[in-house]
Amino acid sequence: MTETEKKRGRPSGTSTKVKLKHNPKTSREDFLKKFKGETEIGIYGIDEYTKEIVEHLWNNPEISFLVTDNNQSRLDNANRYFGQRSFSMYRWEAVPPSNFIETPQVGIILVSKDCYDHVKTRPNPYNVKLILLEEI
Repeated sequence: MTETEKKRGRPSGTSTKVKLKHNPKTSREDFLKKFKGETEIGIYGIDEYTKEIVEHLWNNPEISFLVTDNNQSRLDNANRYFGQRSFSMYRWEAVPPSNFIETPQVGIILVSKDCYDHVKTRPNPYNVKLILLEEI
């Protein structure tokens, strides 16, 4: 084989690790690694990713959720679903979206993908962490 001929296959020294697209379970695991000590979590927008987080974190009775959504029917459905669980009146609070970002009551807010563009345009004077679970 001469020097001008190239070897077949992947060039040496390249990484073979492939980054997979997030699904709700993997984003839940990444969230738990990064924000393990949080006890109050805000949720802006209900989707399959935020539902997966709440489902898993509900087993820890110290965690409470402050939830809102621009789509009132999604918020109502989530409120019915999580509101019927044990001790939900102490841990689950659904609030209107006005001033949810501007005057936050929590340190971090999980944002659904369809609400993320709207949330980024709103003022965030207290620099609350806005987390898009699909890109965590």
